[in-house]
Amino acid sequence: MTGHHRLLFILATCALLLSSGLQPSAMAQSKNPVQEIPLTDSDCIKCHRAPSLQIRDNGGAHKTEIGCFDCHEGHPPAGKAVIPQCSNCHAPDDRHHFALANCQSCHAPHAPGITDLSVLPEAKPACLTCHDRIGQRMADKPSLHAEQNCIDCHQQHGLSAGQFSTCLDCHEAHQAGMSYQDCLGCHDPHQPTDYQWRDNTPSDWCAACHEEPVANLKKEGAAHASEIACIDCHQNHPPAQENVIPSCNDCHAKSDAEHYRVGNCSACHNPHKPLAIDMSSVSPVKPVCLSCHAGPGREMTAHTSAHTDMDCSECHAQHGEAMSCLDCHSGHNASMNYDDCLACHRPHSPTYLQLEQGKVKSTLCASCHKAPMASLSSNTTRHAKLDCVFCHRRTHKVILSCDNCHGEPHDSSIHQQFRDCSRCHQGPHDLRN
Repeated sequence: MTGHHRLLFILATCALLLSSGLQPSAMAQSKNPVQEIPLTDSDCIKCHRAPSLQIRDNGGAHKTEIGCFDCHEGHPPAGKAVIPQCSNCHAPDDRHHFALANCQSCHAPHAPGITDLSVLPEAKPACLTCHDRIGQRMADKPSLHAEQNCIDCHQQHGLSAGQFSTCLDCHEAHQAGMSYQDCLGCHDPHQPTDYQWRDNTPSDWCAACHEEPVANLKKEGAAHASEIACIDCHQNHPPAQENVIPSCNDCHAKSDAEHYRVGNCSACHNPHKPLAIDMSSVSPVKPVCLSCHAGPGREMTAHTSAHTDMDCSECHAQHGEAMSCLDCHSGHNASMNYDDCLACHRPHSPTYLQLEQGKVKSTLCASCHKAPMASLSSNTTRHAKLDCVFCHRRTHKVILSCDNCHGEPHDSSIHQQFRDCSRCHQGPHDLRN
């Protein structure tokens, strides 16, 4: 006999006894008393199929931790049908959420997991009794999201695909090709204005709002583009936190170089194109320049000139660029170019002439030394074929003696008697054999 048939048999027997007027005491005194057979959870599905299937498929802890008879202690006609209160197990003192009324507006007892939240006109108070940390975070960092009802984004309880809206369901992407995971690289949905970077957040996402700085960085960023990322410097973002522009000395420590001790870095350097230096707003700029370029400073001190008293920006309008001598000075002759100037003059010590062998044209010397050049040009000796710098080497005004090249070509007695070669040979520019 199946359990179902046993139950029908018991019910029929009870009905027969009651109709015959026999009392339970009489049943007990009969020779063949009826034995009550306890029901089990597996019996419930025979009559209560829908609730049993709900428990089986979506019962959660109501399936794994308790059985039917833990809640339903009796059943007619032997007992009284009792629908228990949720608070019998979920005591209000245990959690704030359990103190809410009308549990069944969200929860079905046989499938207690929440599915559809749309039945709640204002879900946030109920949601925050469990998700109180999210409520606190929204209060700490207010935004438009904090003013919305939870069901504006969370159509269903849970975090599976389709149970909640993504950023891109309401907001346009900063860049083409962005995904929801890209949004989460900067934004937390419950604190969207409190930017939190991930280690792999690409600079292109920053460019969506900061187009010019990122473009400058890609084009002229130097080590700021190749060695670091935006988030290495900008670790926070307003309005969540103010004063988020880092100090240059965070990376360029004052102890590392004299230049890093100058201060007011942004007067010359744009962090997004740090080597495109603008010196126009700093005056005098020489102390700043010499903190890196100590060599020119020493040169100007050792060989003073009018250039020593000038500020660097008078010749160097931009870092790495320099005016030509001919922008300020007239050439020695009409054919001169800037390279001709540099063959004799150094811009930081212009009066200390250093002549480069093979680079100084004799015609340049003739610009100042016309008479010697005229004599030399009309001479027929080999001296006329030599460049001026062959004899006047290295430093300007250096004059070689004849014996540097010729030694003592005559008898020693002649050299002892005539120590000045020019007395006979009329000098090196008008040489006579």
